[in-house]
Order: sequence, then structure tokens, then C-alpha cells
Amino acid sequence: MKHLKNTLAFLLAATVSLAFASSAGAAGETVTATTSISGMGGKLFKEKQVAARLNIHAEVTTPDTSPQVLPMKNVKVTFPAGMAIRPNNSKTPVCSDSKLSNTSNLSNPSGVVASCSRSVVGSGTAAIYLAKVNLPTALITDPILIAFNAGYTGSGQPRIKIYGYSKTTNVGILMNGTLKGSVLSMAVPVLSNDSAVKYFDLNFPGGRLDREDIGVHVRGLDPNYVQARCASSPLKTNAVFDLGERTYPAGTDVGQTTRVASPETMQSCVGLAGHAKLKAKVVKKPRAVRNGGRGFFRVYVRNYGTATAKGVYLFAPSVKKKVGWIAPGVARTIGIRARVRGRKGHSRTIRFTVKGNGVSASAFARVRVK
Repeated sequence: MKHLKNTLAFLLAATVSLAFASSAGAAGETVTATTSISGMGGKLFKEKQVAARLNIHAEVTTPDTSPQVLPMKNVKVTFPAGMAIRPNNSKTPVCSDSKLSNTSNLSNPSGVVASCSRSVVGSGTAAIYLAKVNLPTALITDPILIAFNAGYTGSGQPRIKIYGYSKTTNVGILMNGTLKGSVLSMAVPVLSNDSAVKYFDLNFPGGRLDREDIGVHVRGLDPNYVQARCASSPLKTNAVFDLGERTYPAGTDVGQTTRVASPETMQSCVGLAGHAKLKAKVVKKPRAVRNGGRGFFRVYVRNYGTATAKGVYLFAPSVKKKVGWIAPGVARTIGIRARVRGRKGHSRTIRFTVKGNGVSASAFARVRVK
């Protein structure tokens, strides 16, 4: 800790001596944001979203001639089309504010993890410039990031808590993110001495993060937290960064906020055509039908495959009904009047067959003949 204080004192002195060279509020920063998406099973499909791995990398670059780095205040990342974050509160319970908030002891990383150990959805790393000084000696690369499921907003938007900790500074922070449509907005609180984030790198669900020196051993617990498809290549990512100075520890804005857009980045992908897979079951039937008469049935049909079932029809005795297309993951309940023939007082098995382009499924119902 004494070494850290001496380092900060040196860096602050260096900042003052360089302050006459240029303004910290207009350092000419450039920003980049990238995402990398891959299917958990090694495949992405054109239509069906499947469990996926996601990497988010956001970085600020400051010219060497600038004495200071403008701190990152907020990042809004626009994800590629076809990607979604789907928190499952049964798989990873919500890490509520009663368990983890800004009033928690954020300087105790093992304690933070213990408070929401079943809610971990991802992890990562970061680098920061101490006291926003633009010198290699001011850059520390030991910060870790742990992402927790924070459930949904009142309007159904996924929320995430991202805990950051640096052993060098012995300081922890808590970032909050909200996904609105395809845009993930992540607010970065003021860091020690208004230090500046160089980059952060987040992975979902990510591999195992082991930091024995701080008692942290975590991994993302929900392989379905991120889902994606590749309808067309390339996958495109955009981002907007808000940069600016704040007082520490109050976090009050100092001067203007600089908004910088990252150049669009692209990732090539291959979307497989996939196959439809239908399943059917009878969910409603009459108690009895006169011999030769028609009874009303309801048949539930769901596409469990990875492609749309096209040209689907439902067949039953003496009747055929057009269903149309059924997209992956979509279910339809079809009402149909099927003819029943048999001996009075006996039961008859009625077969229903749903057929599409190269796919079919059957369901059965027992009906008494009256």
C-alpha cells in the first residue's frame, strides 16, 4: 500500500507538470469495440438461436502526446443482429441489491463472490491508468471482472451487474448494465483518483477465472445466457463511448462529456440451414362420437428443430387442413374435425399426422364410438 501511495504521488506530480502541454478534456481519444460470437456446440444456424459464447472488448486509445487519459463513463454496445441475452433466474438466481450493492464491502473479492456465487454468468479482465496519467508506468493490468445475473427491469429488459477489483489498488467497483433491444449500456462509476479504463474484456459464459492470490475461483454457470444465430455474414458491432472527468469520490462531472463512436467492426460467420423437427400431441378430444360422424380435436404442434417447417398440413381421417409455416421454437394449436368410424360402444384410435417439406410427426387419440 505504501508503494501504491508513492506511485500515485509520482503520477499526480507528473500530471501537474504536463498539464500545460494540453487539456485533459480534449485528448483526441479513439475507441474500439468488438464482439466475438461462436456457438457453444461449434455451430450457428441461419434461423434458430442457439447457446453461444460471447466476448466483448472495449478499448480507449490516447495519443502519446496527451498527458492524461479521459476516463470511460459509459459504453453502449450495439450487438449484431440475431444475438440475445436471456437470463434464466432458475439457473442463475438474481443477484439482488440486498446481496450486492455499492454499500457492500467491494474491497473483499472473495466475499463479493460468496454473496452471489450462484449468479455468475461471465468473467473478464481490465486495465486502467492510475490517476488517468498517460504513462506506461501508470498502467495496471491486474483488475478482474465478474458478471452476475441481475434479472430483468420492470419492462422486461435484461440487467447485469459487473464487479471489478484490482489487487494493486485494493479497490472494488460495481458497474450496472441494461440491455435495451440490441444495445447493452454499461455505466462505469468513478474510479480511485478518477483513474481511466484502458480496456475491458468480458466473456460469457467464459472459462474458469482462478485468482488464488485474491481467493477468487469462478466461471459462468449458464451456457444458455447468450444465444445467437447467423442469418447473414458478417456480424456487425457498433459502440458509443462517453468519456469525461469526475471528482473522486463524489463522481460529480467536471467539464463536458465527450462522446466518441467506435468504427463498425465485423465478424464473418457461417449460418447452417438446419432442419425442422416437428412433434405433435392431441390436447383436446370429444368424449364420444357417433359412428361416421365428425368430432372436434385440437392438435398441438411444435417445431423443435433449427429451421422453418414449410408447407405444413395436418391430416386426419377424411380431412386435410393447411397449417402453413412453423418457425424454429414456434408452436401452433390447430383445431380440426375428424371423422370417426367404429363399432358402437367400442373405442377407436384416431391418428393425426402433420407433414411439411421433408418432415412429419404423428399424434393419437382414443375416442369412444356411440
